[in-house]
Amino acid sequence: MGLEGIKLIACDLDGTLLHPGEREPRSEAFELIDELHRRGIVFMPASGRQYASLRYLFAPVADELAYVCENGALVMSEGRAVVKRSMERGLAMDIANAVVAYPHADVTLSCKGHLYTMSSNDAFVDHLRYEVHCDVAVVDRPEDIDEDVIKIAFQTPGAEQPAALEYFVRRFSDRVDVMTSGTEWTDFIGFDSGKGSALADYGCALGISPNEMMAFGDNENDRDMLNVVGHPYLMESCNPSMRGVNDRVRYVRTVEEELRRLLAE
Repeated sequence: MGLEGIKLIACDLDGTLLHPGEREPRSEAFELIDELHRRGIVFMPASGRQYASLRYLFAPVADELAYVCENGALVMSEGRAVVKRSMERGLAMDIANAVVAYPHADVTLSCKGHLYTMSSNDAFVDHLRYEVHCDVAVVDRPEDIDEDVIKIAFQTPGAEQPAALEYFVRRFSDRVDVMTSGTEWTDFIGFDSGKGSALADYGCALGISPNEMMAFGDNENDRDMLNVVGHPYLMESCNPSMRGVNDRVRYVRTVEEELRRLLAE
């Protein structure tokens, strides 16, 4: 097949483009993205991360990309928000205060301009600022935030994530999507605010059909994205719950290896 007819490639980061233990893409990934750009194919990181964090991570090619941020609640292209979905404020406050009260959970509230946290855990805040490179603001309580909230997330120790997920699914899954994002993070986003909806809306804005889209993922927060695109790929090391996500999915060892193969065809 090669890349004939493909106009957009969306790619999850942690566990997909970023190999285990890696914090940034390999230089080969930037070279491949450059080649895709020369061929007129949009490469689109699709992540739960903030826009500022993604631009930092992809600095060598940042201006060549469009971005699915906050697990789909925000799509940025050429410095402007193409898609933005906000939570109803009362719901956002209910979720945030419930997470604040939950043991061993550090909460973040994502807005277009900042990432807010109430955490008193200095190591957690420093990690967001200096390792993930988010634009972080610390507030005393969720009600102090005067921006629209587009996503809420929390981090727990990996061993405690399943119990925390079960608790918050039971409390809020009738009002928002609750999903894992990696082995320690859990995300809350509005219904129809996932990566798949973001890609569909962005495609409509640019006249790109699902069959002209390809996507790579590995975890539950990639499920709707892989169902939307015409050419879905899962990592061989994916979450077992994702296997057989649809009858079109292909399995690959690394994103770079598959892009190299497709570019060569």
